[in-house]
Amino acid sequence: MKRWPLHNAYFWEKAPFFRILLPFVAGIIFYEYAGFGALKAGVSLSVIGIAFLCFAAIIAAKKSNGLYKVVLFSLLNIMLFFSGHLVSYYNDIRNSKTWFGSAENIGKPCLARINDMPAEKEHSWKVPVTMLCYVNDGKVNPVSGNAFLYLYKDGEPMMLHKGDSIWAPGKWQPIKNAGNPFEFDYPGYCRQNNLFYQQSCSINDIRLYASGDPAGMPLIERSHDWSMAQLDKYITDPKTKGLIQAMLLGDEVNLDEDLRQSYSETGIVHIIAISGGNVAIFFFVISALLWWLKDRRHLWVKYAIALPLVWFYVIMAGAAPSAIRAAIMFSLLAFAVMLQKNNNSLNQLFATAFLLLCAQPMWLFSAGFQLSFVAVLSLILFYTPVYKWLSPTKKITRLLWGAVAASIAAEMLVSPLVIYYFHNFPLLFLIANVAAYLFMSIVLVLGIAIIVLSFIPAVAKALGICTVSLVTVFDKIVGWLQSCNPESFHFLSLSTQELVMIYAAITGIVLFLLKKQKPALFMGLGVLCVLLLSFCKDEWKRLHQERLVVYNVGKANHIELINGDTYSIVCTDTGAAKKTAYAVKPAHTKWGAWKKDTNTTNEIFYICGKTALLLSQDINTSQQFPVDYLIINYTGSQDAVKLKQLFAPKLVILGTQYSQKQQNRIVNDFAAAGINVHAIGRDGAFVLSGL
Repeated sequence: MKRWPLHNAYFWEKAPFFRILLPFVAGIIFYEYAGFGALKAGVSLSVIGIAFLCFAAIIAAKKSNGLYKVVLFSLLNIMLFFSGHLVSYYNDIRNSKTWFGSAENIGKPCLARINDMPAEKEHSWKVPVTMLCYVNDGKVNPVSGNAFLYLYKDGEPMMLHKGDSIWAPGKWQPIKNAGNPFEFDYPGYCRQNNLFYQQSCSINDIRLYASGDPAGMPLIERSHDWSMAQLDKYITDPKTKGLIQAMLLGDEVNLDEDLRQSYSETGIVHIIAISGGNVAIFFFVISALLWWLKDRRHLWVKYAIALPLVWFYVIMAGAAPSAIRAAIMFSLLAFAVMLQKNNNSLNQLFATAFLLLCAQPMWLFSAGFQLSFVAVLSLILFYTPVYKWLSPTKKITRLLWGAVAASIAAEMLVSPLVIYYFHNFPLLFLIANVAAYLFMSIVLVLGIAIIVLSFIPAVAKALGICTVSLVTVFDKIVGWLQSCNPESFHFLSLSTQELVMIYAAITGIVLFLLKKQKPALFMGLGVLCVLLLSFCKDEWKRLHQERLVVYNVGKANHIELINGDTYSIVCTDTGAAKKTAYAVKPAHTKWGAWKKDTNTTNEIFYICGKTALLLSQDINTSQQFPVDYLIINYTGSQDAVKLKQLFAPKLVILGTQYSQKQQNRIVNDFAAAGINVHAIGRDGAFVLSGL
């Protein structure tokens, strides 16, 4: 007797939200890269409306042949594509009529509210503000939007607090980078978070309008601030306090940057962010408090009680993308348990991503959102196959192997993305992740206990001491793990095309191993061959490169000569080593020139047929020496006519030793003499390159 043919469903049939998510994401990407204002909301609404009417007409006509199915599928994707564009349009504050950054509002003093604690920087205080209104001709005009105020330090303590209302001058400037090669796109990051302007001014330029009333703040904000105060009170070590506040409450205002860097280099920086691990531990604490509900039939009661508490905690902790993702997935799991439905983790993940992007479409470009989504996807796909590699019998070994299997499964898809964004691969990620999960579990429980038991000072203080001791021990472990990583693993680089090829190769090889699909194996191996050719091409370029780079670091120039895979320092400011390292590391990584050669004292450089002269002092000579580029590396008055007669430069590179006012004057003088000027402080770093 013949068996009824069985159809193995494709994963997009098991997870239908995948097909909804793809065109929706495409619409968001189109909005981001097509340019601001390329397509108005009215156009998207019209297309969606027409497509919906056509879709409804075909459904009503009950047409079911192949052509109509294709048309229906196309119409549905068109609606989703333009829906993605539409939510992106309305999420962009620049499309609001009340945005303070519009041409008619930008230069006017505004009443603003401080929306977070001022963060201390090296020379200033960073104050995030929300615009409320401005006054024009005696009329109050409401405005909206967020910005950053940088208040110069004047030796006095910061007297402004979260919730205060202040009058800020209208001297707003667009947020911009220093212009160094391959540096983090901070303006793009701010743009995706609806932040476009910043302002640096003295505290004397600010007028306090009204002090914030803590009692008048929403319950969630008061709960957050109260919890922060308890941790601040009972955890005395600043580094530990900043770490626990970030891990438990999502507030990184006190987080030590060196600690963040060490966690990043060992591959455990994810434990700092509020994510699924926090929600799982929070649910574990709630379940422990409901220990008397032992019957599995009452499991739904635990989820019903935990659900609103989880959401309250996530919103109180800042509602980061990873936290919201975890909360939505927990909610879907809770509803499945309460309704006694099967749990489809893959479809839940795609549904969660869709809901998140409906609310905040620009989260699509957030590294945190991508890493969180990819990590969970990797766990769903690979945890069970990896766990089956071994069959431990004892409970402790099963738990330990489960943690190791989870770490391996997550790294399979997360590692390429980590290399792409952070240019780092932790060699001992297995040890680091297992230790980090154990550490995170204990520390989060201790943090919760400190907050809950803060009404018993002796107990809370003892818990704080235990927390400091635990963090101190763990920091030593992290330091050892960090020292075990080869230096070259901190300077890894992948292009976008290479990242796509890596994921294509992983897909092909995994399909062959799990589904025995030979075409997938050939595809994966073929992509790997192309990837290796791409790496060879990159290496050839590195070994044959020659560059002279003048970085935008601070008040003194940092100039490097790059030859092949090494760099030599021409001149630098030894007092700004940390700032210099931040500026040059992205270039060293991308160009593959992270090995330091001996410093050079050359003043004349020949690169790609061009001549560059480094002028470090004023000269008293009449001998002419024509050059293509003249780098001014000293302070003092500049005689544009004389320099033109002596060197006839095509371009003058002006260092950062001069103030903004002096730079403008010198630029104007050289322009009058017919010489173009590249001012490092204004135009960013200068790169003279040749291959």
